[in-house]
Amino acid sequence: QDKPVLCLANQNGSQVECELGNPLKRGAQVRFFLILSTSGITIHTSDLVVELALSTISEQPGLELVVARARVVLELPLSVTGVAVPPRLFFGGEVRGESAVRRESQVGSAVSFKVTVSHRGQVLKTLGSAFLTLHWPHELPNGKWLLYPLSLELGTPPMPCSPSANPLRLTLVWPRGLEWA
Repeated sequence: QDKPVLCLANQNGSQVECELGNPLKRGAQVRFFLILSTSGITIHTSDLVVELALSTISEQPGLELVVARARVVLELPLSVTGVAVPPRLFFGGEVRGESAVRRESQVGSAVSFKVTVSHRGQVLKTLGSAFLTLHWPHELPNGKWLLYPLSLELGTPPMPCSPSANPLRLTLVWPRGLEWA
């Protein structure tokens, strides 16, 4: 029957001493787990190094320090939700070539996609980078526009995105008849 391994940590938790057995019989194997705190880990921590020093009261020449490395991977519990307004869109009307389109009203019915990225876990003291890649059916197999990206806004205040919207540089008509090109 395996006896539990008794471990005692020093005051700041930087060193742990575990008694594996007294006596530990020749060829015996002891398996135990140490759970490390994550309090000192930052977004820039890539690995943890633990030094294992075996000692015994019997004469054992050649006991060397063993270095164990654990790779650190930070996973953020992000969730992505999206909604299209209107939820259904019907294509129809006059088909125009790209060179004939000058104003945003000529590209078809407008649809707005609102995407929300939220973080469901603990707030990080140091933020890393997050990237969101959106794919939409922007053109048909024959190269004609299907969904034309008129404007892209990310965040409050808006942040730059790539590629930029409105690649044809169409004149945008805002409420109250104001035009912006």
